[in-house]
Amino acid sequence: MQKTRADYEQILLNEIREFPLSELPKAVRLFRFLKEEIFTHREDTEEDTRLFWESFGSWQDARPAEEIVKDIYAARTSSRREIEL
Repeated sequence: MQKTRADYEQILLNEIREFPLSELPKAVRLFRFLKEEIFTHREDTEEDTRLFWESFGSWQDARPAEEIVKDIYAARTSSRREIEL
């Protein structure tokens, strides 16, 4: 037997009833996110597409590889934090 919309709504309501009251605002935000960001179809603009394709490509730098590697290592940071448990 195929489920109807009412069946699915009842399943969701049963799931929501099991949430602690403190977690219900998170559930509402999640449902709104699903509705607005995932289920809503948004047409990409030409600008979106252009920016997407511009994000690809090779690294361009006139410096020798050794100098680039040296800069990468110099930019790395290390922290010696004392961790307390």
